[in-house]
This record gives sequence, C-alpha cells and structure tokens, in this order.
Amino acid sequence: MADKASKTDEPETDEHGLVIQKYISTVLLIVPQSGYSEETLRYARSSLYNVHVGTWSVSTESSEMILGRLQDEFLVDGSLDDVSMADYSGILLVSGDGCETLAADERVLKLVREAREQNLMIGAWGNSVLILAKAGVLKGQKVTGDPSLEAEIRSSGGKYLQRELVTSGKLVTARDDAVGLRFGKALVQVVGID
Repeated sequence: MADKASKTDEPETDEHGLVIQKYISTVLLIVPQSGYSEETLRYARSSLYNVHVGTWSVSTESSEMILGRLQDEFLVDGSLDDVSMADYSGILLVSGDGCETLAADERVLKLVREAREQNLMIGAWGNSVLILAKAGVLKGQKVTGDPSLEAEIRSSGGKYLQRELVTSGKLVTARDDAVGLRFGKALVQVVGID
C-alpha cells in the first residue's frame, strides 16, 4: 500500500524528465535594458519560487540578451507592450543602470500605478525606487532606496528612511544589493497578504 501512495505523490514531469513547477501566482519583473543588478534579483526570484510564486520578466527590449552589472546575461520572457497587472500578484522593479529610462517609460509607470490601485505587492531597491516616485505611488509611504533619491522621494510625497529595508503595507523597498536575502524574504511575506 505504501508503494501505491508514493507513486501518486511523485511530481509531474515533462518529456525530458524535468519536474513541472506549479505556481500559485506570478510576479511581474521589469528589468532595465542594461546593467541590471543580478545579486538581489537572484535572491528575490529564489525566495518567491520557494513559496511557489513564479516570475515573468519584461524589458524595453525583449529580443536581445541583457547584460548585468556582473556580466550575467538574461533573456526576458516578453515585451512591456504585452502585459497588464490583471495577470500578476505583484510587480518587482529591478535595480540597475537603465532605471532612469524605465522611470521615463509610460508603460512601466502605468503598470506600477495599476499594481498600487489593485493593492498588489510592489518591490524595488536601489535606484529602481525612482520609478515609484515617477509613477506617483509614494504619497504617505515610508520607503528607502539609493540615498541619491531622497529628494525625489520626498518631493513625490514619500517619507525616506535611512534603513536598509522598509516594508510599508504591500510596498517593499531596499537601499541596495547588500540586503538581497532579507529583501527576498520580505517579498515572500508581502505577496501572500490578502
């Protein structure tokens, strides 16, 4: 009888014998076109996957490999033109050199506003917090991020805290990559809040 029970508990596999992952929800990742921050992105994705939350990544350019700060290469899953927050449980704004371009892209700002309106998880760290300020979703929120953004955060109505990690409702912000693992754990706690 134990043999029969163990066969039904085996995970479903594909034609190559790889386990098919089943996710309870998916978080949208918006990645800068170049110089993205690999370290914290790895922690965030791993933490989410551990609780069966998948990720779907988009960028301004979807057909070319994106090169990270540490020379990792990343191919996004799709284009910014093809997404809406209706399909996701949250949004994660990846830090990196191209965040200023993302902060000026109306498609990105619209997605962030949709996430806020739907009370979904929003995560950002380092200079990607600029996107939140430009989207106008920081009014009355306590946040952290790259110290150079303090004036921008305050002028958009946010309260800048000199902390490594800040959670304000469903908004999770981190100062920089040094807090990667803790940032990932905070995302996990927030994405499950009803």
